[in-house]
Amino acid sequence: MIDGIVKEIIEKLSQNGVNPVYSGFDAVSVEKKNRGFFTVVSVGSFELQTPIYSEFTAFVPYKADIAISVTAPENYRMEKLYEYFSENVQPAVMKFSGINCLLRKISIKHDSNINRFILTANLSVSGMNRFERGSE
Repeated sequence: MIDGIVKEIIEKLSQNGVNPVYSGFDAVSVEKKNRGFFTVVSVGSFELQTPIYSEFTAFVPYKADIAISVTAPENYRMEKLYEYFSENVQPAVMKFSGINCLLRKISIKHDSNINRFILTANLSVSGMNRFERGSE
């Protein structure tokens, strides 16, 4: 279920022209990722709530904290990174369908190990997965 949420967010970002986008679950090192902009989607926390049952279907509500981290090219200015986020990533976030999404926090830090700025947007998302119940 968690992987499905991350994949949905990656798909929506890619459809809005944000590329490349990686899952926080992949094992690709930073050195092997794009030398320009690249984005990573990860899950900070995930909570399932009490299922709701109907005769043939089970609905399972969930809440999750998602981090979308955008890494800029080397020696890129911080204000340009924020501009990239505002023009490319933020519009895609606002288009997420099937999940309720609230942009809670944006932070920018410099990672001296890779000499790049990283902008991280923290989102609270909630939604509901639907499962068909098997006949007994």
